[in-house]
Amino acid sequence: MQQLQPLASKQGELRVRRQLVEAMIFEGLIKYEETRLDKWTSILTLVGQKYTYRCEGRRMAFDRIRIKGDSIFQVGRDETLLEATLEDLVDELLSTLSDKARLLKELYLTSKLCEWNDRHLQMPMSRRNSSYEELESEIIEGHPYHPCYKSRTGFTIDDHKDYGPEAKQSFTLQWVAVRRSYVRITVLEEEESFWKRELGHLMWEGLLAKLAVFNGTYEEYTFLPVHPWQWHNLKHELAELIEQKDLIPLEVKGDYYRASQSVRTLWNFSNPEKAQLKCSMNMVNTSSLRNLHSHAVCAAPHISTWLKQVIQLDSYLQKEASLIVLEEYAGIIFEPSAKEHSKKLEGQLGSIWRESVRSYMKDDEEAVPFTVLMMMEKDGRPFIDDWLFRYGTEKWVKRLIEVSVIPVWHLLVAHGIAVEAHAQNMILLHQNGWPTRVVLRDFHDSIEYTEEFIADRSLIPDFETIHERFKDAPVDHYYWMSSVEALRELVMDTLFVFHLSELSNLLEEQYGFAETYFWSQVRDEIQKHFERFPSLCSRNEQLQHTNIHIYVESLLTKKLRNQEEGNFRHIVSNTLAQANKKGK
Repeated sequence: MQQLQPLASKQGELRVRRQLVEAMIFEGLIKYEETRLDKWTSILTLVGQKYTYRCEGRRMAFDRIRIKGDSIFQVGRDETLLEATLEDLVDELLSTLSDKARLLKELYLTSKLCEWNDRHLQMPMSRRNSSYEELESEIIEGHPYHPCYKSRTGFTIDDHKDYGPEAKQSFTLQWVAVRRSYVRITVLEEEESFWKRELGHLMWEGLLAKLAVFNGTYEEYTFLPVHPWQWHNLKHELAELIEQKDLIPLEVKGDYYRASQSVRTLWNFSNPEKAQLKCSMNMVNTSSLRNLHSHAVCAAPHISTWLKQVIQLDSYLQKEASLIVLEEYAGIIFEPSAKEHSKKLEGQLGSIWRESVRSYMKDDEEAVPFTVLMMMEKDGRPFIDDWLFRYGTEKWVKRLIEVSVIPVWHLLVAHGIAVEAHAQNMILLHQNGWPTRVVLRDFHDSIEYTEEFIADRSLIPDFETIHERFKDAPVDHYYWMSSVEALRELVMDTLFVFHLSELSNLLEEQYGFAETYFWSQVRDEIQKHFERFPSLCSRNEQLQHTNIHIYVESLLTKKLRNQEEGNFRHIVSNTLAQANKKGK
């Protein structure tokens, strides 16, 4: 199978095509027949509406399909094998010209940006000695499943160079003053104290002085940082707001920032221990438009406080696991007036402040994004190769499960709180490669619970008082779900199906460490953990996480329907039910 190696010439297009076909098969978007050649390889014959396709691949954990990247062909009438183009494949998925054009544009953008990276970036032979912040730029591979993993709609090549994480460019933000009647601000402290601490005395005074030039006062206005790309692209829409002085641009240079893997989340290049900023950006990457919702911005600090309280009251999470959540402690967003402003501005000007992982790291700890654990380096070895050699693969894997899987699962079982623990939302702290603690982040729009499964209802934020959009809102729309199954699905999807399955695949292919054994360890460690907490066993069983089949999210289907909301899911075989110690 093809690992996520730094992309070589033409590899961008090949990989986009490979991931598109893998997702088509996995989500049942095309009929196919599987002919097993040997233990390692199958021939997959895809029967489309217009053409038949053939490729070599293998079914892995949770029915994930892994295809050899250069083996995808269209079968001609006389059985000749022709190149399968992206246009042909998209034709099989969508019927209208506009939908086809939309998807092809994102697929080509992904390929184009990958090829630019390959031509212009000087990637090190090994990223093993890079700092956490440098890794946020050097992990250029993107999402290992989604075919639009670097689409970044609206980005030109110049934008990619200036604001993409890969180019490692630092930049300042555009600061604006916003009339208070059109802004939502949630800081769980006195607002002026917040600004003085975040900005420092000189910048705070500088913003007030610039505001005074426009005869504005702090009583009338508050401040908001805007991503410079967003500012440039919104200038036309903002002209009337600026003319009316509902929004005032302030020419003040603050700290320098650099983009992280998610593009819109920025880390402070001037001082990495200061907060990261998640800024609204009117771009689509993978499945989502990267703007910010007003209700989520307002809820973020309350959700973080809730999680911290839960952890502090749980002896295992606080003392033994030392689980860290990066608090989203402040949020500000412009809310356009329905009568006076363009509706297009909704969700376009907002920021969330999030703690830096550096504020939690001990002197002897290093941090790496989980996304790097399953990567291959240019020297031909996995990123984690030295660690596995030093500690032994089985011992290291067991420790990784203890440190990363068990705290997330415990939070779900013991407290009824599901977090979106995909690789980009998790950071591993380690000592010389030995896992020590896990860091979770990004909760403002992804945490889930149910009324009947939550352990302590008194700790749940009073969402109806946080934002009127929450008032009388239906279940399955925001944070409160209708079933425990939804919680199981969120955690298993993000942590197992689309995250650690990449690591289990790498370990089998590079080290012969069988996937079935990896997942039996996950299952057994979960079971052993709750044997220590017998009062939680019945709650753990309610999740039915070892059922033979489970539902998982259909990420490509969601993309094809062009909807961010909706229940897009399909059934797969559950590797936790099948896991055993054979093939170790």
